[in-house]
Amino acid sequence: MRRVSCVLLPMLPLQIVVRNKPHWRGAPIAVVDDEGPNGRITHLNALAKKSRLRIGMRQTVARDLLPSLHTTVVSSEETAEVSRELLQALQTFSPRVEPLGQTTGAFHIDPEGLRRLYGGYRNWATCIHRYLRARQWQSSVTVGFHRHRALAVAMTHDGVTVVESREQELEQSNQTPLREFGLPGELCESLTALGIETLGDFLVVPAGELHSRFGSEASALHDLFAEDLQLPIQPHAFDEPARISFQVDPPDEDQTRLLFAIKGALHSLLHQVRARGDAVQSLELSLHLERAPLHREHIEPASPTLDLMLILELIRLRFGEASLQGAVEEVELLANTVRADAEQVALPGHQARRDMGAAHRALDRIRAAYGEHSVTKAAVREAHLPEASFRWEPIQHARIGNPESAAPISSMIRRVYARPKPLPPRVPKEPEAGPSLNEDHSIEHMYGPYRVSGGWWKRLVERDYYYAETDHGDLLWLFYDRPRKRWFLHGVLD
Repeated sequence: MRRVSCVLLPMLPLQIVVRNKPHWRGAPIAVVDDEGPNGRITHLNALAKKSRLRIGMRQTVARDLLPSLHTTVVSSEETAEVSRELLQALQTFSPRVEPLGQTTGAFHIDPEGLRRLYGGYRNWATCIHRYLRARQWQSSVTVGFHRHRALAVAMTHDGVTVVESREQELEQSNQTPLREFGLPGELCESLTALGIETLGDFLVVPAGELHSRFGSEASALHDLFAEDLQLPIQPHAFDEPARISFQVDPPDEDQTRLLFAIKGALHSLLHQVRARGDAVQSLELSLHLERAPLHREHIEPASPTLDLMLILELIRLRFGEASLQGAVEEVELLANTVRADAEQVALPGHQARRDMGAAHRALDRIRAAYGEHSVTKAAVREAHLPEASFRWEPIQHARIGNPESAAPISSMIRRVYARPKPLPPRVPKEPEAGPSLNEDHSIEHMYGPYRVSGGWWKRLVERDYYYAETDHGDLLWLFYDRPRKRWFLHGVLD
């Protein structure tokens, strides 16, 4: 009789939080869907449940009941990334692994053909459980006969469970509470009012009127367990890296000839990626040099692409800034891929006024030529000094600004120096004397002062800022530092 196994990591988002923040262990923890006060709880640990908290409760209400509650958001992208890593790990125990889309952290595994290799189903399941436990994952592994019945058994049994017969699997799965299947709270309360609390009680109900009385979710759950036939495991394909390499004989360091050779290899690599339905998110380029260390380059377009000429242009720009310490003996290309999305074609006359794709390609070329951190934006942060009130952050994508939030056209653009430039000293050293620039420029008008002070906790700061107009029409932004009795030029205005 064919067997099937289920691996379940209960409350996976909550386990991700504990792994990322181990200092929260031993404290009440809740995962919410939003960081704001109206965010609702999606997962709770045992300590939080003991304080009358429940799934679906708003964060403000939960904090009123339990002020010591730790809350955080676990994004769907982070959960998907962890699930992908778990899938790849489970594929080392069986080539046939299927993730359950409707249940986070659940996987069906085909154990057939592995019993003799591991010395029995229990030894095989124990190896999986120990592997996950060593990586601080709480899991339950069940070997049964029916896919969904094995999942139901895993929901109520910790560790390793190997059912010996279909009757035993039927008995144990029927005792699983309905709340374990992720049904809405209102539906569970309606069924509880009728005395239906477990899977066994639920399956006794006739399926004819389930949809009309309790909705499609109740009907779909009933169909999963009522049918005698079950679909076979749909194994997930192995994520093999898209990689290609070639020898350069004789070793060469001419960039033009290397680019021509890379173009041919890149064409074959993109053919592999396209056949898998993926697109290149980034490209790792490794150059094995003659009598020199390995040279690596990272190429990343603004968005996943299959455009050969775009990637080749980025490699060419990167080569223009790189200096090789020797001739190249071997070239290796490794593509990091993602699932390709179909692009929507705009109808004539409905295209956007600004081509964001062209903007992204321009930023790609700048990054390829000058490095990954050459394209940045200014991010505002709280600080008492103007030079510390913003920081530069790398960006990957251009975006269209909101005209309503833009500054008025009449406002002046201030170009701030990273470090204020000291001006030549002048006697007397008082603000009334005014600053001195140089022989070719002189100040005609000054507007101010605008006092900036603070920093008593570290270093006293007292600055009188002025807008100064020179005889050449330039507008300067400068200040008088009172503790140091010195003028500084902090920026210019356009």
